[in-house]
Amino acid sequence: MANTQPLLSSKFNVSKFTMSIMVSGMPMGGLFGGLSAGLIADRIGRKKCMYLNNIPMLMGTALMALSFNEYFFIFGRILIGFAAGIATGIAPMYIAEISPVSVKGGVGVSHQFMITFGILIAFVLSISDVLPTADSESWRWHVYFAFPVLPALFQLIVLPFCPESPNWLYYNKEREDLAKQALTKLRKSAVVAEEEIEAMIKERTAGTSSVMVSYSQLFSNPTLRLSLLIGVVLQCAQQLSGINAILNYAPQMFKDAGESNSDLATILVGAINVIMTLISVPLMDKLGRRSLMLGGLAMMVVSYIGVGVSQYYHSIAGPGEYTWTSPLAILTLITFIISFAVGPGSIPWLIVGEIFTAEARGKASSICVGVNWTCNLIVCFTYDKLNDAIKPYTFFFYMGIVVLSFIFTFLFVPETRQKPVDQINREIREQALKCPPIVF
Repeated sequence: MANTQPLLSSKFNVSKFTMSIMVSGMPMGGLFGGLSAGLIADRIGRKKCMYLNNIPMLMGTALMALSFNEYFFIFGRILIGFAAGIATGIAPMYIAEISPVSVKGGVGVSHQFMITFGILIAFVLSISDVLPTADSESWRWHVYFAFPVLPALFQLIVLPFCPESPNWLYYNKEREDLAKQALTKLRKSAVVAEEEIEAMIKERTAGTSSVMVSYSQLFSNPTLRLSLLIGVVLQCAQQLSGINAILNYAPQMFKDAGESNSDLATILVGAINVIMTLISVPLMDKLGRRSLMLGGLAMMVVSYIGVGVSQYYHSIAGPGEYTWTSPLAILTLITFIISFAVGPGSIPWLIVGEIFTAEARGKASSICVGVNWTCNLIVCFTYDKLNDAIKPYTFFFYMGIVVLSFIFTFLFVPETRQKPVDQINREIREQALKCPPIVF
């Protein structure tokens, strides 16, 4: 909603507070969608969950595109947020469960890549040349908010041809025959499918339990508890870094730093986000998740120093003074986006799919995704107020959160690159045993 806020504010004649609710409607719905995603997917399957998820997506799109007041728009945004919450919970899980271990990192990034590509399309379609604010052209915003119909229709057409998750078929439904059929379709080889089924049987036999993990076990078992903490903190690191404040308020940020062509600068940020997410695909399985996460967080700290400095000096500048603040703001925001894209943008989704066994993955993913959307909601709802209260020091606050995220990642997050889940769990178990019982 980066460039659409002035148009909607004028169209519905709403206050700044109401606009913050309109912005926050999507993460509000995403919170409930994310919390319910794992439960629904464990019960009816990953594929069917994704297919039925298009119902709230289409309903929310219709309400937003056809809304005649702010209440319909907010309800539509909550509905589409609910669908997005389910999608962000199920899509990474499904991708992780159908991908071979050797390419799981690269394939897993495709989820984040499509998110960044969608954000770029939204930026382009919302610039003033495409979406004018003039009353004579006010019909265009209806078309803009109807755009999610296209990916929903694509899913409705393509999903029936996709196989169900072999992991869900084997672990949840206990249908070894159907799991083998799905793997044969995915791997194009009955031999490879048989090998992977044998690995699943071995993994399940080696485990302490073959039944689905309960919520109480997630919190009572030290290994699962630390795994859950890792997943939750990484999701917090992603959202509380302030990324959605940048994506939702980028045009205003550039104006605050003295940049006159904020539309172009915003599109540049979106394009860099897409390009760097694509570049990160081969890096995931070469450099590893932990290294990229730490490197990304470190560069985000440096970038936030630049953003904060540029906004501070622009705020105290007189006419013609400190003209360097605008290029510094653009450069450091681009550096921030690059750092986020190769690290915290993709890796939390990957690691959540890799550190839990199939018996725990659904429920654990629901909690992690719910936390992600909660943090998203907090940032979207509080950014305006926080910026008004401490501007131009806002991004030094977010920088502090990124520093804490770096410390946690360094201390507790294991490397998961090309490792089977049982090996990852052993490393996390050893890590949990080193800590005092009061901690884990």
